[in-house]
Amino acid sequence: MPPFKDEHILIIAPGSQVTLAQLGLPESFTPARYRFPTRMFPGEKKGEYEPYKIRERRVEVKVNGNGMQKSAEKEDVEMKDELPATESTPAQTTSDAPKTEGSDETKIEGDNGTEGSGEKEGGTQTVEEIFYEEDIASDEGAIFPMQNGRIVDWPCFFALLTHVYNTLSPPFHTPIILLAEPVWTLRDKEAITQFVFEKFKTPAFCLMDSAAAVAYGYGVSTATVVDVGKDKVDVTAITDFVVNEHGRGTALEGCGGDYLTDRLQELLGSKGFTREMCEQLKRSPIVELLPAGTPLPGAAATSRQEPNPVAAAQQNGQSENQQPKQNGTAENEEEEGVLDVAAIVSGGNTSEYLAAREKDKGTKKGVDAAKPVRLPNSKKEKATFQFQEFVKLEPEKDTPSGPGRFIRQTRDVEVGVERFLSATPKTNSGDRLTSGILEDIATQIHHTIHAVPEASKRSDLWDSLIIVGNGSKIKGFTQALLATITQKFVLSPSGTIFTSEIPSNFSTPLPTGGTNTPAPGLPGPMHYPGGHGVNPLLVAATHSNNPAAPNMPPGTPSMDPSMSHHRSTGHSQMPTSVKTVKPPEYFPEWKEQTATQPAAQGNPGLNGPPGPAASGGHRGMEEAAFLGAQVASKVVFVVDQGISKGFMSRVEYNENGPSAIHEYVM
Repeated sequence: MPPFKDEHILIIAPGSQVTLAQLGLPESFTPARYRFPTRMFPGEKKGEYEPYKIRERRVEVKVNGNGMQKSAEKEDVEMKDELPATESTPAQTTSDAPKTEGSDETKIEGDNGTEGSGEKEGGTQTVEEIFYEEDIASDEGAIFPMQNGRIVDWPCFFALLTHVYNTLSPPFHTPIILLAEPVWTLRDKEAITQFVFEKFKTPAFCLMDSAAAVAYGYGVSTATVVDVGKDKVDVTAITDFVVNEHGRGTALEGCGGDYLTDRLQELLGSKGFTREMCEQLKRSPIVELLPAGTPLPGAAATSRQEPNPVAAAQQNGQSENQQPKQNGTAENEEEEGVLDVAAIVSGGNTSEYLAAREKDKGTKKGVDAAKPVRLPNSKKEKATFQFQEFVKLEPEKDTPSGPGRFIRQTRDVEVGVERFLSATPKTNSGDRLTSGILEDIATQIHHTIHAVPEASKRSDLWDSLIIVGNGSKIKGFTQALLATITQKFVLSPSGTIFTSEIPSNFSTPLPTGGTNTPAPGLPGPMHYPGGHGVNPLLVAATHSNNPAAPNMPPGTPSMDPSMSHHRSTGHSQMPTSVKTVKPPEYFPEWKEQTATQPAAQGNPGLNGPPGPAASGGHRGMEEAAFLGAQVASKVVFVVDQGISKGFMSRVEYNENGPSAIHEYVM
């Protein structure tokens, strides 16, 4: 098989709302070049689908006796100028075949108009014609083939893949890599493999797990990937680039970005906020998750909208108003002191000069005191965001309606402290509080990590959290989730509850009384003194999977070398620290920056329907799975070229069928 080229590789990443795609690998990996809405519309025939809404428009058109539009004859001004004296020509032509034209008039018009009236009007008739136009801004009647990551409509999903493939129009020798959702079953992967090989005739196909792609993007081999999507969350533990299926949290419903929107609508619905307004509010920079224990603005005197600058500096514990005074005023005073000496020496009128100087200083202090301090968003009781809506323009009077045109209207909307409560528990019918989104995600992370068979890897998984997904783009989400995990599961490393595991014959320093350290001289390096203050149930729970040594209390780890592979190598039951993985810095295009996707410069359908949902925003590491797909495709298709079975070739598909794709899934 000839080697593949970078410019021929096709990457497709289907999602519940947006499908990312790109043809070719750039020199420096960039975010996805194309963004297709993951929805299709029913076509004219059953089983066919269209990428956009097709609307039927009926227009009355005037035609002459030959079936030609009269408006077209009027627009041809040059023809009329060339034949100025042929006014009788149309009449003569009409009179040549009166019966035929009369029958045509009767069929087309069907009115009470007569043949003679048609001749008087130059043989024109009014008929109704049907025009079809694409409404790229509408989701009316759309079919979404994926819900919560699951494929619920296979024909529509295959039609979407065909639309993406035809739009990018790759060459014949094009390998395809497709990111698989964690919730896809083995049968789903076989069906997709069969469709890709049979429909696109690709020479090579790679089906890669999206969580593994995130690990490739971050360049780590062991990590806990938390993918926060639109309406679900996936939690995956990866050890040495291997996905642990046991205990994996797939499609955890009610924990995605829609939860935040629903909560905002629940809080602001009584104030006239629609769901679209809450959705745009969630994506605005004024929505934030505050750290635990932070008082809401307006709950204390520190959150006034226009505070005194000196009081604000004292209350915030900052010296931002003092620093300018130290850096600027002190230096100015020294400079003014020099000027005083020069003025006194040269002028002689000392009293007048000092009086004018004091007057200027008093004026400056008054101006500085009146200047308002710009508070951060977390200190403001109220803030505004710009709500954008698209309004369809109505055609003018006596003007034939053309394709639908939309105009963007923007207005400022004020929001209170509700913008900080998007992750709080929702209230169901019956005033019953549910658990918050952060608590549910933290619980799933704990379950997934402790389902990993290798206990020695669990502490590394706690210290290698990767939080991705567009549902986590809200400011403060990662910090709030880490705080929730710390509060619920993390044990303080300063505690001495596990000191019974430490083989030591040295006494504990005097302040602890030596109650938690084995006494010197007792038999056995790991002897457990029952009366030394350590909870035996806690020790037994910590080492419940380890066989006890002879003459040792239950739960004490065995020191037999032959059983060393069963020993506990760390405190795997509860973590002592939780950390996130630092994003790579060698992909500048993936750093937090505003990357707009203007729909006006190309086909608007590639960027989704016009509106705030497709107007750009941060394209950071929330979509790191697509970055990992680029890295993996470079390694699999170009560097490795199938030696390590990174992809399935056309020959292997013909020999083994679609079920063999499980041997190549990354």
